[in-house]
Amino acid sequence: MIKANKPLLRQSLLVATGLLGGSLLPVPASATTNPPPAKKVYKIKSVSKELLQTVEKAALTHMKPVFGAETALIPKKFLEGQESTENASTILSFVPGVNATSTNPIGVKTHISVRGFSQTQVGYTFDNLPIADLFNGGLSGGNNNYADLTNLIPVTLGETSGIQVTYGTPSPDINAIGAIGGNINYLPKIPSAKRYESVFAGYGSFGTRSYGAEINTGANPGYGNLLLRFSSRQTAGYLQHSPDREYSYYAAYDLPQISPTSKWSVIFLLNKNQGATAARMPVALLQQYGPYYQWPLSFTYANSKAEHMMAILQNKTLISSNAVFGFKGFYSYTNSHRLEYVNPSVNTPYNSFVTFFLSPAQTVCQYSGNDYAGNQSAACQAQTINGDNYHSYNYTTNTFGFNPSVEWLNHYVDLKAGGLGAVSLYHSQDFVYGTPNVPAISGYNDLWNEHGWRLYGKLYAQAKIKPTRSLAITPGLKYETVSTHLNDVPGYYYTVGANSGRSYSEISPYLGIQYKPLRSVTLYANYAVGYKYPNITAFYSADSNATATSPSTPVTITPERVDTYQFGASYNHNGIDASISFYRAGFAHTFSSYYDSNTGLTYEYNIGSSLYEGINIATAYALNSYLSLYGNYSVQEAHYTSNSSSSYGVSTSIGQPRPNTPTYLAGVGIEGHYMGTRARLYGNLVGPQYIEASTGAPTSISMPAYATMNFNLAHTFQVHQYGIKDVTLSLSGVNLLNSEASVLEKQFPYINQPGTYIEAEPMMPRSFFGTVKLMF
Repeated sequence: MIKANKPLLRQSLLVATGLLGGSLLPVPASATTNPPPAKKVYKIKSVSKELLQTVEKAALTHMKPVFGAETALIPKKFLEGQESTENASTILSFVPGVNATSTNPIGVKTHISVRGFSQTQVGYTFDNLPIADLFNGGLSGGNNNYADLTNLIPVTLGETSGIQVTYGTPSPDINAIGAIGGNINYLPKIPSAKRYESVFAGYGSFGTRSYGAEINTGANPGYGNLLLRFSSRQTAGYLQHSPDREYSYYAAYDLPQISPTSKWSVIFLLNKNQGATAARMPVALLQQYGPYYQWPLSFTYANSKAEHMMAILQNKTLISSNAVFGFKGFYSYTNSHRLEYVNPSVNTPYNSFVTFFLSPAQTVCQYSGNDYAGNQSAACQAQTINGDNYHSYNYTTNTFGFNPSVEWLNHYVDLKAGGLGAVSLYHSQDFVYGTPNVPAISGYNDLWNEHGWRLYGKLYAQAKIKPTRSLAITPGLKYETVSTHLNDVPGYYYTVGANSGRSYSEISPYLGIQYKPLRSVTLYANYAVGYKYPNITAFYSADSNATATSPSTPVTITPERVDTYQFGASYNHNGIDASISFYRAGFAHTFSSYYDSNTGLTYEYNIGSSLYEGINIATAYALNSYLSLYGNYSVQEAHYTSNSSSSYGVSTSIGQPRPNTPTYLAGVGIEGHYMGTRARLYGNLVGPQYIEASTGAPTSISMPAYATMNFNLAHTFQVHQYGIKDVTLSLSGVNLLNSEASVLEKQFPYINQPGTYIEAEPMMPRSFFGTVKLMF
């Protein structure tokens, strides 16, 4: 009897806290308006089954309001079979209002926008815990800092059981940091009650190969339940000289149940990547040599190694018949090392990986004439000249955090309160030398050698008030505090070394409303205030201004603030699922980024106010039990709303466009299944978008619109012989139209001559991938 009740309790605990198997799932208002009486805990299990089935069978564009904010889910069923052609970033392009690209099939150098908001304005969480870089934002450093982590892959499709996208500033209980434009939550893959083993392998265009295995022990009383997964992917890449390889390790373990009212689980993931970092190339050279041209290796290259590790310990405990206490502790580690080379004898007017040379070639120590302490040193000046054509760049973070929460569930009011505390330690260094075995000697050959820490704290409370069966009101409040400190030892950019830092504290209110005037219609709206805190580049100018007689200048940058208004309606009846929503987000102290092509440094700064607004439309129609159609269309606009200027010489005027915001996005597709066969055909259209200058200044230049079309076909053969349960064969095609468009462009100044030019990243050409998977 006790054994039979354990799974019931496990489901009850997880659903009672809004988590199913440790993962946040969108909850339809119709299913939660009248929860079962709190004392009847086991009734929650039956509700959870219904919700799970709703999510798993949902059409791709199925939209649900959660706390008044529109939310989309890419369900587990859609992720199956996509890993050979998509990665955890590009898969997001199937969600209305989202545009996501990367420069190889594995997923490096990603670019993501949600309703026009850039990837550094969007939050990223795994199991509702932050995985974005606390110092730079984004999944891979944000790509605003030009010393970014382009080869870093924090999460893969094989480690997730679904992806939830929240539009607009999320509710206080979502543990994203700086998520003023939305949040992307990767739901972790968890052990299932049924035992299975599988192996898989694939091959496709550009010499792309993959293989791996997954083992699930199944629920074993007294031993818990363990899921283990390993995979490897490698590709020659569609860009010249851009091979890449990834290794992924994943484990999820439900610990044996010690108490009938408490549940513990552990998640561990480690993703390693090694390859060449592709360069954004001048458009003139792409037109001359072809769209996939890269610099000759005799001129320049960059080889990168990156890894991301995360470990999570979670507990759920019933503290009364209608209250649950939850706790998550986590640790994450990120390391990226890139060795860059530039041949100093090659003369080019274009930027490359390494845009900075000491002239004439010499060590930093010789350039400054100072020793480590900043004093003039004859011994330092007499060092052998070795040059600076190799740069060894290393970036490391260690992040520790905890996330407690308490939920109280009642017939009319659900209450939730908790917090998030995290401290992240940072070390960034760049050493130069004339040979690949670059020594690391501070005060001699370091461009910079920087240590820092960032402390983040959040307290929040929110309620879901249900005065009637058809109405739910969600007020909430969040208090955040962020402290940052940097220490730069002597180097080329910081000849005397320096210390700088600053703390910020902000309060963010939230209000969401959901109302069902009819069984098939839901109206929803929300208002939210959000803040994004300055990234690490905002502190660079303070330290670089320090001298032997004066300290770092004060950090004056202000957090970016947004006031977001959203409202919409959804309809679900007789196989028709449709939604329409409107949003308006006003920004104060808008962030922009200045890249100095003479020094290679990036600086973040404030530049006036701006406005983002648009419309999202999503539809899905089930023709019958086997076939469904879906489509989505979004229009978005972003522009400056003030005349402003910055200390970097950048100015904006009212009406000038914000960059990298597609004027429209559209998607249409058909999917079906029959007798073990699954098929999808889908197309995406990305509208024109304005580009920005490397200084962050707006331009009047826009990228043209482009279209892509993809397909996926899979069939599962039932075997049940030789220990094999079934075999699944799948074939996928990408960019069937073979569009030769750019997914990102940026304007740069020429080196040592007047004028500007455009650099671009081309999209993946037509390609095909096949996989085979055996289940045991």
